[in-house]
Amino acid sequence: MITQEAAGWELPDWQRQQADLITDPAELFAQLGLTPQDLPASLAAAGDFPLRVPRRYVDLIERGNPNDPLLRQVLSAPEERQLQQGYSADPLEEAEHTAVPGLLHKYHGRALLVVTGACAVHCRYCFRRHFPYQTHLSGKRWEQALEWLAARPDINEVILSGGDPLTLNNRRLEQLLEALAGIPHLRRLRIHSRTPVVIPERL
Repeated sequence: MITQEAAGWELPDWQRQQADLITDPAELFAQLGLTPQDLPASLAAAGDFPLRVPRRYVDLIERGNPNDPLLRQVLSAPEERQLQQGYSADPLEEAEHTAVPGLLHKYHGRALLVVTGACAVHCRYCFRRHFPYQTHLSGKRWEQALEWLAARPDINEVILSGGDPLTLNNRRLEQLLEALAGIPHLRRLRIHSRTPVVIPERL
């Protein structure tokens, strides 16, 4: 009899890490011994774009150093809320290049699939922090995007992006990769991901 504790019933280590996150700036400040008076500004910035960082990544950050380069990538900061002249919430003009929901076509021979809105970490410099992720691939949108690709023999490269495609489980990734492999004119696949940096066990 297979018990719930058997290995086959346990989540892989990378999925446990992906679920074990620090999402409260106060907890991050306490764990790293950061100056408490800076916390209110960090809390305000996190209200616009939530903090999300795996604990294993936090273990690599130098305690007490607000300028640690690993920390600066993930800590919500008041500068994020300052309006800048010429700023755009869509700097790559992706909204103008959405061929079908979840598929961006901006460059010749290449298409990008937004396969998920989830990420293993929220990078403060993320250029997709305002992206309308309700349009990412799901349900019938997968079929619609694959049909679009199959009808475009000029497309030879597909990029999986998001969010972070490596936050998907292996079964879902396999389904997508097999479907893409069935389109004969696609020759190259790229995956945009930061998961190997923050949860290398995913690979």
